[in-house]
Amino acid sequence: MTTGHDGEFPIPVRTDTYGCVESQPWDATPLQPVPGVDDIVLVASGKGGVGKSTVTVNLACALAAQGLRIGVLDADLYGPSIARMLGTGEGLEHDQEGRTIPSYAHGVHSVSVANLMPPEAALVWKGPLVAQALLQMFREVAWPSLDVLLVDLPPGTGDVQLTILEQIPVTGAVIVSTPQRLALLDAERGIAMFHGLDIPVFGLIENMRGYCCPCCGEEQPLFPKQGLEALCKRRHVPYLAGIPLDPAAQQLADQGTPLVRALPEAKTSQIFNHLATQVNQAVDLERRAQLMRSQQQTQTGHEQFWEDLLDS
Repeated sequence: MTTGHDGEFPIPVRTDTYGCVESQPWDATPLQPVPGVDDIVLVASGKGGVGKSTVTVNLACALAAQGLRIGVLDADLYGPSIARMLGTGEGLEHDQEGRTIPSYAHGVHSVSVANLMPPEAALVWKGPLVAQALLQMFREVAWPSLDVLLVDLPPGTGDVQLTILEQIPVTGAVIVSTPQRLALLDAERGIAMFHGLDIPVFGLIENMRGYCCPCCGEEQPLFPKQGLEALCKRRHVPYLAGIPLDPAAQQLADQGTPLVRALPEAKTSQIFNHLATQVNQAVDLERRAQLMRSQQQTQTGHEQFWEDLLDS
């Protein structure tokens, strides 16, 4: 984010009680779309360790199974997981223009910094370098024609999130949380951030809602109910799905195979399929709403033009 000569933002930034930005200092500059990508959906979490990357990978595969062209961008630069979960390994090729070619596995195109460095390597970068690398993953990657690009965000509401929202046109976001109270508090901060920046929140996903017994398939609760559905009602966002903790999903993820691909008939896979349908519908509705707003703005502009012409 650029600053003025005195280190202050060139346009004042107001924050709400959560410390989230209420007004966008960049809204005067039109955001340039990512070539070949129709819609971008952020997968966020307020707290780490809630299974956000697992949800992202399985959601991507479920969307691809429904016939959509799907990509995943691993924006969690300090803790990348997508390459391992999709089994894409190390190394990325480049096209004749020098752009990075995404990996392709399980019907999903993906890019992660984990494709470029050994698993044990640590990324020790300061904020400006992270922002530059992040934007390169959007702009300097030869993304094929995609219906939806899912972006696996790092936890929290920091520099990566604001860099994306400042530079990249986002269709909407989904937020992943566990039923724990601490996770719900952080999820609410995430909702406040997106709403403060006028980004639609398609809904909340309750991960690890219970434990799916590998023997009988019965689901047992892991945490006391802490009011995630009440949070959805209070913040006016849909409750999208409750996903149980399936031991098979974690074992398959370590092997680089998403559960939705390996066990499509499993109960958890069916939940992901339903979730994919809901996300696809939300994207479609938001696309129509954006088109309607654009048409209204164009019509208003034409009317103002003729009014000014007649007045002159």
